[in-house]
Amino acid sequence: MRSYLNLETVGVTFNGASGPFVAVRDVTLRIDRGEFITIIGHSGCGKSTLLNMIAGLLPVTDGVVLLEEKEVNAPGPDRAVVFQNHSLLPWLTVYDNVRLAVDKVFGERKSKNTRHEWTLHNLELVRMDHALDKLPGELSGGMKQRVG
Repeated sequence: MRSYLNLETVGVTFNGASGPFVAVRDVTLRIDRGEFITIIGHSGCGKSTLLNMIAGLLPVTDGVVLLEEKEVNAPGPDRAVVFQNHSLLPWLTVYDNVRLAVDKVFGERKSKNTRHEWTLHNLELVRMDHALDKLPGELSGGMKQRVG
C-alpha cells in the first residue's frame, strides 16, 4: 500500500555561478494520511527546499514526489503553504491577493464564479471574510499571515 505522500529519492540541484550546487540529495520519505511529521535541521540544510518541492513550487531534479499516487510538478488546490513571511501585494485588497493565487492555480479550468466562490470559501476558513476590501497595510500581522 502506498502512503499519502511519497518522496522517492528526490533531489534538487541549482546551477550557480561557480557550478552546480546540490541543495537536497536522495531524500526518501513516506507519510500516511493524517500523520504529522517535523523536519528539523540547521539553517541552509534544505528544509524549505524540500517543502517547496512538496508544494509543487520547485521542480525536483532527481526522483519523484507523489501525492495520492499522482506526481507533484506544479502547485495545486489540494496543497497550501504558509510562508514564514506573508507574500501579499500591498496594492491589492485581501480578496484580490487571494484571488490572484486562486486564478494562478485554477486558470481557465474553473469558471470565474467557481474561482470567486473558492476565494470566498478560503477567506472564510481563515476568518478573514470580514476584511475583503482591506489593503495589507490596514491589517494586523496575524491577519496578514492568515491571508498570505
